[in-house]
Amino acid sequence: MRIVINDANILIDLIHLEMVDVFFRLENLELRITDFVYEELHEEQKNILQPFVNSGDLILTESDQSDLVNISNLMNNSNGLSFQDCSVWYFAKFFEGILLTGDGRLRKQSSEDGVEVRGVLFVFDKLLIDGLINFEYAILKINQLYQINERLPMIAKIERLHSWTQSEHIT
Repeated sequence: MRIVINDANILIDLIHLEMVDVFFRLENLELRITDFVYEELHEEQKNILQPFVNSGDLILTESDQSDLVNISNLMNNSNGLSFQDCSVWYFAKFFEGILLTGDGRLRKQSSEDGVEVRGVLFVFDKLLIDGLINFEYAILKINQLYQINERLPMIAKIERLHSWTQSEHIT
């Protein structure tokens, strides 16, 4: 089972899209969030995620003293990343997992450090592969996503829409 450390921006996008329930049904992934990222969420967002924490579908990764030192060292050597950003980077590297984020600066720095980094489009791909959503739903939700998050790469969206439209006609 692959560990995935979630940054807040991915979870916030999924909350806005009303896709949290389906996200936590993904197979073969152990979904985690750091205590620092969890604390930066708004109360309403925590209320939506708390049942998944309670059920163990979202594991709250708490930092001990040595983790705090290592996260601080990352932050001091990063190019302007927050402590929360460095906490997800640190734990993704620690667990040899995937860092799930849409933050460009975090993606760049953690990738250069050898961490596998994915974004919200990876979530769509996995949901389709696992059969948790169909192409029609994916197309609807990706269009909604690009309306609420204009910083996402347009080329990646166009490629997926083309692929999903072709696949929809095949099935």
